[in-house]
Amino acid sequence: MAIWGADVSQLKALGSKLQAGSQEIDNQKSMLTKVLAGTQWMGPDADKFRNEWNGEHVAALTRVSQALQQASQQATRNASDQESASSR
Repeated sequence: MAIWGADVSQLKALGSKLQAGSQEIDNQKSMLTKVLAGTQWMGPDADKFRNEWNGEHVAALTRVSQALQQASQQATRNASDQESASSR
């Protein structure tokens, strides 16, 4: 007979680490956007880079942050479910 389950404390720790990773990406994205905005850089290369940063790069970082947030929530839910199942 196989036993299914998880270590609740490890799942909670995973959820916390995933949440922290999401926050770190958001913080870095914000900081880099501010630094870029304050950088004296003119010309077509600067315009191209800023457009790419504010378009595709910020969007990609936002998607990664959201995915980590969702994974964090799932790990936390799974830990809660495991605690409920174990207490029965």
